[in-house]
Amino acid sequence: MKSVATSLLVNAFLALSVLSSSRAAVIDLTDVTFEHQTQASTGQTTGKWFVKFYAPWCGHCKTLAPIWEELDQKLQEENAQDGIIVAKVDATKETQVANRFQIQSYPTLKYFADRKMYSYKGARNIDALYEFATGGYKSASDDAIPAPPSAFDIKMKEFRLKFQAMTEDHEHLKYMLEDFDHIVSYRKNAAVLLVVMGAIIGFMFGVIVTLLMGIGSTGAAKAQNKKKKKE
Repeated sequence: MKSVATSLLVNAFLALSVLSSSRAAVIDLTDVTFEHQTQASTGQTTGKWFVKFYAPWCGHCKTLAPIWEELDQKLQEENAQDGIIVAKVDATKETQVANRFQIQSYPTLKYFADRKMYSYKGARNIDALYEFATGGYKSASDDAIPAPPSAFDIKMKEFRLKFQAMTEDHEHLKYMLEDFDHIVSYRKNAAVLLVVMGAIIGFMFGVIVTLLMGIGSTGAAKAQNKKKKKE
């Protein structure tokens, strides 16, 4: 009986340890998940978010990485009731989010709280970051929160990812990918036109193939009937 009780206590402790460590992990946000998780423009009901925009090759970002992890751990241990979530965005990969918040240098730190957005410009040490996240932001000036990307932008992102996967096996397509990025970034009307034209051409191609197959089937049937009559 004692062994069973001991086993249950050990399992419970391990479960709590796993839950604690999972909560302490810095969350990776993407173009697809950013607005859904942070609700930056729609009420921020999921909590307060301290977000780091970084580039993998950035030396300052690499220096900040362990401090960012430590900040998350400290907030979870000492201020869990405040619902402060620490996250990060690879701005070189998640370009929609980076463009939305006009990220031009790395690392850039944004704090979302009380339905507002604050840009952190202080020292990048644990004490200063912790003080800002737990109340210091209230004395800073807030910035307007840019609107999230449209449904068209999201679809273009999905299409680009699929097209990018194709370029891995076809080197010559990479030049077309660069042209695609240029059109989507600077000529959205042209991008919409391309999508519409692509849909129309695809539809027409499908109709033509269907008709040709129908004609072929009809011809084969007539030939078979003639053959039967001769026999």
